[in-house]
Amino acid sequence: MLHAFPRILGFAFNPVSFWVCHDRSGAVRAVLCEVRNTFGERHLYLLAGADAPLESGQTLSARKVFHVSPFCQVKGHYAFRFRFGAGRWLARIDYFDDDGAEPLLETWISGEPSPITPAATRRLLRRHALFTIGVVARIHWQALKLWVKRVPFFAKPAAPRVPLSR
Repeated sequence: MLHAFPRILGFAFNPVSFWVCHDRSGAVRAVLCEVRNTFGERHLYLLAGADAPLESGQTLSARKVFHVSPFCQVKGHYAFRFRFGAGRWLARIDYFDDDGAEPLLETWISGEPSPITPAATRRLLRRHALFTIGVVARIHWQALKLWVKRVPFFAKPAAPRVPLSR
């Protein structure tokens, strides 16, 4: 099952997509997080349990290896938490650098499943026509606030050689 931002009016901004992998019984076995940056690059983080299905609320960790923001170095780790409910889905990502116990960045994406019908699509388009533009504007607003505070700016390093990390 794919959880991602939609393309609206031909414009898409999809910083992260989640491919949720279920086994035959319906249990979640893994989540593949497809992260994109503004340079057109992408990296995949595979999150999976050892021998058991993933549980809602379980914290999964991945070492940060991919450059996303010029205000954060490529170091530290991500803590992922998901809610796999049938009526509401949630993905939370907290970013920690190597220096602190408090996250540098806390973000989440949530939504409710609904059938894709022509009427539902029209309603979503009316309600969220400017959604993507709003997300991009909020990201740039936060970047401006960080720049004004003189938060250090880090140049983009080379992309990871391996497209997937665990």
